[in-house]
Amino acid sequence: MKSELLLRIREAETAATQRVETAQEEAKKIVSDARRKADEVLARGREAADEAYQQALATARAEAEEEAKKALAAGKRKATNLRKSFEDKCEGATERVLQLFEERFV
Repeated sequence: MKSELLLRIREAETAATQRVETAQEEAKKIVSDARRKADEVLARGREAADEAYQQALATARAEAEEEAKKALAAGKRKATNLRKSFEDKCEGATERVLQLFEERFV
């Protein structure tokens, strides 16, 4: 009877040890799966952030190019207007300078 009781205790201890080992293995597997999933989520997040960055950069470049085109066009218009104004004023300038010169020195 005593030996039977000790045998049952030994069997219970062995079963408990096996359960603990199984639980530890399962826990390791759960942690490993969680880490893998976390890495996947992190990778997807990085990809999404990179895509958003590239898109924002492309949008900013397009806007900057558009602003540059507008500024260039405005500058060209202003330069054309200034040239025209200068040419209009230069047509009679020679005659006017000669007239003033003659009035002062003649």
